[in-house]
Amino acid sequence: MRRLRQWTLKHPLQFVSAFMLVYFTWFSLLEKYAQPVLMIHSKLDEKIPFCEYFIVPYLLWFVWIAGTFVYFYIKSRDDFYHACRYMFTGMIVCLIIYTLIPNGLNLRPEITNNNIFSRLVDMIWTVDTATNVCPSIHVFNSIAINTVIQHSNAFKHKKLVHVGSYILALAICMSTVFLKQHSVVDVFWACVLGLVLYPLSYKSAFDDSRESEYNVKAS
Repeated sequence: MRRLRQWTLKHPLQFVSAFMLVYFTWFSLLEKYAQPVLMIHSKLDEKIPFCEYFIVPYLLWFVWIAGTFVYFYIKSRDDFYHACRYMFTGMIVCLIIYTLIPNGLNLRPEITNNNIFSRLVDMIWTVDTATNVCPSIHVFNSIAINTVIQHSNAFKHKKLVHVGSYILALAICMSTVFLKQHSVVDVFWACVLGLVLYPLSYKSAFDDSRESEYNVKAS
């Protein structure tokens, strides 16, 4: 474990690349072959209207996650490792759940409006099937990256960043149910997963990351 930690600290980009390769391969196989045995649904889902305009915060998620990772890699390596540990652990847990309990939903309505927002939603629905939904990785990662931002010394005195991050995270979580990408059940369990894994993000085998990083640099 110590060797893996040292290698990760010394080769962070290779570690992230290796993880993403494993993640996307695993997820793609699930998308192609996994047949849902559990359909996720809540009566509350029926009361939430479809709203294509939420595609804006939904797509901002990709920019937010990638941009924050790049920023932390350049400005705060310690926060970068926290983000990796928090998000990657949760993403693997989600994949394990999808594998053991393949799940899906049947909430997507017929799109009747013809505007740029509707077309973007249709594009997302085409490439992202309504399977492997609970817990929601979109929601979990929003919770994780927002948590790291709130704890980051790089943003310690930047209240606007803190508030903006909270608002964006909330908007993204809302977008998943208003776009019928997820059920409120998926959102709930993503929040539970975020709470469970939170202590591991700041207390785990990767603690002493600063000290280890200094040792790597010194060697």
